[in-house]
Amino acid sequence: MVGPGTGIAPMRALLQERSHQRLKRKLPVGESILYFGCKNREFDFLYKEELEHFQEEGTLTKLILAFSREQSKKVYVQHLIAQHANDTWKLLDTEKASVYVCGGVKMGHDVTEALKSVIMKNSNKSETEAKHYLDQMHTEGRFVQELWA
Repeated sequence: MVGPGTGIAPMRALLQERSHQRLKRKLPVGESILYFGCKNREFDFLYKEELEHFQEEGTLTKLILAFSREQSKKVYVQHLIAQHANDTWKLLDTEKASVYVCGGVKMGHDVTEALKSVIMKNSNKSETEAKHYLDQMHTEGRFVQELWA
């Protein structure tokens, strides 16, 4: 899941549903990894406690954070996807994980480019083949973007 800024809202709903499935209905759910970003942890990390609770209860496997204004060089979620390229590829290819992206159009484009780079780096696919891989994931309902301007 990639939900920086206001894109966190649908991800919270997804995590709430997965928590209910796991804890109340005793259904198996796969790993849940969330890339979240905002400008400043002190002012913008509004759902910190809720996300940490999802981690503590085991619903959220990993929380990967980007606070773009806390260092001299801005770090965004797409940079962190690139840093976790090997793990991301394993989830996409071996585990057949789904990717949900919510937020701004530019961020969505940048995340798509980061995912294409992950695919190319780890599979020796060309850029065209990596795009086709993501298109196939989209067709299968495994790559979903809800983006706004």
